[in-house]
Amino acid sequence: MNRLLKLALLSLATSPMLVQAVAPSRAAASLADPSARLTYRSGEVIVKYRAGMKAQSQSTASDMLRAAQGQRAEARYFDGRFERLKLASVVDVPGALKMLAADPAVEYAEPNFLRRPMAAIPNDPLFSRQWGLQNTGQANFVDGGPAGIAGADMNLVEAWDSLGAGIADRTGRGNVTIAIIDDGFETSHPDLIDNLVNGYDFADNDSDPSPTSADESHGTAVAGAAAARGNNGIGVAGAAWNEKIMPLRFGYDVASELQALDFARNNGARIVNASFGGPSYSLAERDAISALNTAGILFVTSAGNQDSNIDISGASYPANYQLPNVLTVAATNRQDGIASFSNYGSTTVPVAAPGLQIVTTTLGGGYTTGGINGTSFSSPYVAGVAALIRDYYPSATVAEVKARLIESGQVGLDPSNPVNLRTAAGRIDARQALNLQPRPSLVIRPAQASSYTLAYDTSNVDVPVLVPATVEDGANGNGGLDPGETTTLRVTVENLWLAATNVRATLTASGAGVVVNSGTASLGALGSGVIQPVDFQVRVPATVDGHQYVQFALAITADGNYTATRRFIMEIGKLSLGTTASQSFAPGLYDEFHTWSFDVTRLPAGSNRLVVQSTAVNDVDIFVRYGEPAQYNVDLDADVPTTEGDPEPFYFVNVPEAQRGDAADNGDETISIDTPRLGTYYVTVVNFDRTQGASYPLRAALENTPPPPGSGGGGGGAVPPALLAMLLSAALLRRRKAD
Repeated sequence: MNRLLKLALLSLATSPMLVQAVAPSRAAASLADPSARLTYRSGEVIVKYRAGMKAQSQSTASDMLRAAQGQRAEARYFDGRFERLKLASVVDVPGALKMLAADPAVEYAEPNFLRRPMAAIPNDPLFSRQWGLQNTGQANFVDGGPAGIAGADMNLVEAWDSLGAGIADRTGRGNVTIAIIDDGFETSHPDLIDNLVNGYDFADNDSDPSPTSADESHGTAVAGAAAARGNNGIGVAGAAWNEKIMPLRFGYDVASELQALDFARNNGARIVNASFGGPSYSLAERDAISALNTAGILFVTSAGNQDSNIDISGASYPANYQLPNVLTVAATNRQDGIASFSNYGSTTVPVAAPGLQIVTTTLGGGYTTGGINGTSFSSPYVAGVAALIRDYYPSATVAEVKARLIESGQVGLDPSNPVNLRTAAGRIDARQALNLQPRPSLVIRPAQASSYTLAYDTSNVDVPVLVPATVEDGANGNGGLDPGETTTLRVTVENLWLAATNVRATLTASGAGVVVNSGTASLGALGSGVIQPVDFQVRVPATVDGHQYVQFALAITADGNYTATRRFIMEIGKLSLGTTASQSFAPGLYDEFHTWSFDVTRLPAGSNRLVVQSTAVNDVDIFVRYGEPAQYNVDLDADVPTTEGDPEPFYFVNVPEAQRGDAADNGDETISIDTPRLGTYYVTVVNFDRTQGASYPLRAALENTPPPPGSGGGGGGAVPPALLAMLLSAALLRRRKAD
């Protein structure tokens, strides 16, 4: 052994903990620190040679080291520039690195650092079935159903591990209370009991929110999704293992809901979960939720399960209340697309979360091992993540929590069903939501196109009709996109979080040949909470025929490398009076409702009735609204009533009863409107039985209805005018008495 090599080996035996061959680094510091989390494989080093040098050179220190050990390099990579060396037992990693640092051919040498899965897997035995928390491609619970896609989850496992060290250190510290308003709660459930705080039963007015029947399992399941105790060796894990649950049982009406909201507000809740809804706009409910915003409480609610675009139908509440603290959640499936049953809306529904085949807590200390479906379970997952944000960012406002969840949104892993086409931001990413640095959060705010008066209202309170964007002008002024029209489309942008400067927006359109003629628009600076409208010129080709959707994309940028793309959908469907249009629903999901419009510009002599008709092989239903599209909530999963008194599957907020199709189980639908008005009518066609690719004809026409025999007009039996006036007066008097 030559003298140089002997000196080198002596140096190796006594050298301090040094790593970098060229200059100190974070890696070097970590090795010198006994408390460092980074570790490396003993007996191995990685060498990178300088450009033009070869690991086989006989003049290098690495070759002397290998020769002394009598070993070859274990592996070479990238054309010999990298080499992994196996060390002899007499040489440790720091000593080898010091020797290699003296070799001019070596660019650097470093330990073979270990990597570990960045996952904090709880020991709950059913966790492997909770694909929404960690999707490994688990098999579907239904035979023949599609398996999941690995990674199609909320990234919660990574979120729980703040340092990426495989340790669950961010699962909640018990500082945040989630008030859950629902039916009964099994307060003795072993996976919930440790996280429960005092609640109340506002249905029976007592302090015990327990179920009163075996049918009341919904609240227990919702609570488990939000905050079942994790890593306790039993059952399942919730989104937030250690945050608190306030169980508030209510009677599924607004009155008891108001009591529950007030209790939550006065007893320390910082998140409210509302996995319920209905078609009726309630001023009281809206105002109570607004009061929660004043108290700094986020209101998380489910989008609903009617497979509807609630940007357009707008009859799902509380999901559709456009309040600063309302966060509406759609459901995703195992493949990371919007679930087939879920409501959606790219402006009214900000985010989505898993909601299909959810394994959670249920009655009797049990679990929904076969899965349970609904946006009811997407909502508490998001509420749980929101609770984690509020725990680890105690000063975060409602706006910041909401913005973090929105800015975490992911397109999803299913390219055929991207989640951000049907929600504002996409499927939430819990790790991203928790790790984000403060930034703007620019979204499209639904605009108020018009309003209607509640049927029971006597105070002339208007209920807003919201649309993704408003048509500011046009050839006929009907507020819609019509063939052959060039119009101004107004989009409203809202900034939820950090102030944004130099905000710019570009609108593009896809579908029906629609073209946006405007370039990039400047919105200037948008402070937190600022709402700014921006106008674009849109041209619709005259050749557009039939019913079509137009997908708009608003690309937004701001200083600091902020970018976001927000989308919305508008419909084009123009009928000509007296002409039959033939149309088909698209096969697959998300095309069960078509809204058409037609204009009555004149009433020819004798025309005293408007008839709208559709006949189809499958069960197609129609309803008509004058002046604006109908607001509706249609349950496509409900049975069609066959006898009077059965539950009606249709709920209409602003459609007169005479302008609703009948509930017959067929496609023959006729609506007659006496004394029609000049202006625009809208007709919505519903594919009620969801027949794939179902087709239907649609026709609207003005007709002349001759007077019935004996009603006057010079024939026998005519009623003299004086007698007719007397009869009418008597009839009106009887009506008043009856009232």
